[in-house]
This record gives sequence, C-alpha cells and structure tokens, in this order.
Amino acid sequence: MSNARGIYYTVLAALATVGGVAAQYLGGWDQLTKLLAWAMAIDYLTGALCAAVWHKSPKTATGGYESRAGFKGLIRKGVIILIVMIAAELDKLAGTAAMRTATILFFAANDGMSILENLGIMGVPYPPALKNAFEVLRRKSEDKGDGDATPQMSTVDTPAEEDEYQPQHTLPSDPYAELKEDMDYKDHSGLLDEDE
Repeated sequence: MSNARGIYYTVLAALATVGGVAAQYLGGWDQLTKLLAWAMAIDYLTGALCAAVWHKSPKTATGGYESRAGFKGLIRKGVIILIVMIAAELDKLAGTAAMRTATILFFAANDGMSILENLGIMGVPYPPALKNAFEVLRRKSEDKGDGDATPQMSTVDTPAEEDEYQPQHTLPSDPYAELKEDMDYKDHSGLLDEDE
C-alpha cells in the first residue's frame, strides 16, 4: 500500500513540476493561459467525440476515429504551446505583452470556432453570442499583432539602470512623419494625413 502511495505522490509531484515550468515559459498562468488550455482541451475532446460517436470527423477519410489522426491533433496542440512560448520570450525581449496576448487570442479563437463546428456536427445548439465572442477574439488578436496597436499594459516610469537595455530607435507617433517631411507638396488624397 505504501508503494502505491509513493508512486501516487511521485506522479503528482512530477505533474506539478511540469505544470509550473510550462506556466513559467508560457508567460504565467493567467486568464489568457487558462482560456487557451480550456479551448485546446475542449476542441480535442469534441473532435474525438465527433469521430468516435458521430463518425463525421473532417480529419479522417472515413469520418471515424483513427488513432493516427488523434495523435496528429495532440502534436498540433503541442506545437501551439511551443509557439506561445516563443511569443512569450519575444515579449520578454521587447518588454511588452502584445505578442503573447495576440498569439493566445488567435489560437483560442481558432480552437473556439473549431469547438462550435464540432457542436454543429453533434447537433448541440449554442448561442450566437458565443460565435460572436470567438470572432471578437480573432479580431483582437489581429489588432494586437498590428504595429499601430498599442499594447495594453501598465506603464510605470522607472529610472533606467546602467545595465538596462535601452532601445536604439523609437517609433514615431506618426508613422508617415518622415515621409511627410521629405515631401514638397501637400498630399491631397488624405491617405498620409491621419490627424485630419
């Protein structure tokens, strides 16, 4: 009995360690990470049910469940996690949270739309507001990925230390300012005059 209890606690400790390390590299275990984890898990589960019970999976030739297709689905989910890790590391380099946020919103929206497709195959009704919510998430991910979008972060002015990274260039508030200065004429199309 003590042998089984030892195995149980060892497995539990291993899972906690893996979860802690993964959360650290994903940029923390916040609401965004939870959303992505739930969306990925429910998408995988509903996709497996569509194949195993309804035999209408678009991922297999017969529509039925195939272990190879299920394994490919798990690999895709693993690659998504790796991409989020890369986005989190890019944010650390840039000192922002925009890349991670955009990446998680994009994948959560894609998995959410896939869940709704699976629910449609199962004949389970869902409120249109749910589909709208996933579309809004997708749009937000596109907005966060734009260079013009300002990341929503708390800004605290702290004095720069000597060893702290200082960017070589800063982006102008008007991306066309340098172009406008070089031009000798007024742009009558209005394309370059965003302020007017």
